[in-house]
Amino acid sequence: MLYIEDTFYTKQMLTDHPVCRLNWLTDPAQTVVAVCVKDTAAWIAFCLYMKQMHGTVVPLHPDLPEAGARRLAEQAGCDYLVYADFQQPIRLAASTVRPGGLIQFSSGTTGDAKVIHRTWASIDEELAAYGQRFPLTVTTGTIVACPTSHSFGLICGVLATLERGATPIILENLSPKHILHVCQARPTAILYAGPGLVYLLSQFKQRLFAVMISGMTVPTVWFEAIRDVTDHLLQQYGCSEIGCIALHPAPKSAQAIGYPLPHLTIQTGTIDEPAELKVKAGDQWIGIKDLMGQTSTGELLFFSRLDEMINVSGLSVYPADVEDVLLRHDDVEEAVVFKRTDRLQGERVCVQVVSSAKEAALRTYCREQLAPHQCPSDWTFVPAIEKLPNGKVSRVRLGVTS
Repeated sequence: MLYIEDTFYTKQMLTDHPVCRLNWLTDPAQTVVAVCVKDTAAWIAFCLYMKQMHGTVVPLHPDLPEAGARRLAEQAGCDYLVYADFQQPIRLAASTVRPGGLIQFSSGTTGDAKVIHRTWASIDEELAAYGQRFPLTVTTGTIVACPTSHSFGLICGVLATLERGATPIILENLSPKHILHVCQARPTAILYAGPGLVYLLSQFKQRLFAVMISGMTVPTVWFEAIRDVTDHLLQQYGCSEIGCIALHPAPKSAQAIGYPLPHLTIQTGTIDEPAELKVKAGDQWIGIKDLMGQTSTGELLFFSRLDEMINVSGLSVYPADVEDVLLRHDDVEEAVVFKRTDRLQGERVCVQVVSSAKEAALRTYCREQLAPHQCPSDWTFVPAIEKLPNGKVSRVRLGVTS
């Protein structure tokens, strides 16, 4: 059924796991349980059991301290928090009964994270649609080198692979050399990993069979480096409320995020006039707050988060365009572009940068590569750019706190 590192687990082994017969879990369908454990086999067995029993689970990153895990479990309205040990859960206030499903938290890149509840029925619909769009053979195995407490690793990496009858390999050791070793040992498997990690792997110049990236639009220099070492580069795009929205079998650029999954209806702009992406899931339209354009063939291109686009005297500046230029400079390690209000221009372009270069040299470089309204006016040099726990950068928070 699946591997966790080198250990193979059959379906029967997971079904017979002790977490599937806990004394305290008397009515799974009416119980909401947050899980924060390092035992991947126990977590996967419990998740599959709760799905089968129509219970509700809240996966939490296993490295969270107990106080942080408890805070999130209470925010999600859980009955229990399993912290480290399934046999000794922490009893919390009674939950409001929900239909069985998965509760997760939005990324928090644009503010405080929100509690997102998805039913197992909606996830099953996503899995079926995801399988229809999956461009490799149905038997292609998956190397999951990302947390299974997140929907990318859990739903797309593990559940979707099982759904199409293939074998996922879940890694607990995420060191680059170990991941590359596993990729060599499984030369026809697709690697699921975060963009930053895949970019790091690309620097080893080892050939990769297939890679699926997700989570954010990658800088162009990252995209090109990953593409150059990968036979099959795939990209997917989604959000916490809906799950995977689009999947691309062969993106030509980082901006090309995919074709909508067949179970969804979308509305958005064109390449010349991008607009907010809106997605209909069931009977509800959800505004994704991403500025998109769709080509005549149905391909979605990402331009910017709506609240991250910078309006300089009526001219639009997309942060990724400026970051891509800066990251091509030999002396720039990291760069993040964001906005602040400006009394004369409305908004101005600001940047945090990790670089050994002088500000004057980078300003000159930008003037040679960008239009005047795109060039950063505020520069802050930092030893490292602060990131959220999920590895993303919140440009909105930088604009408020810088």
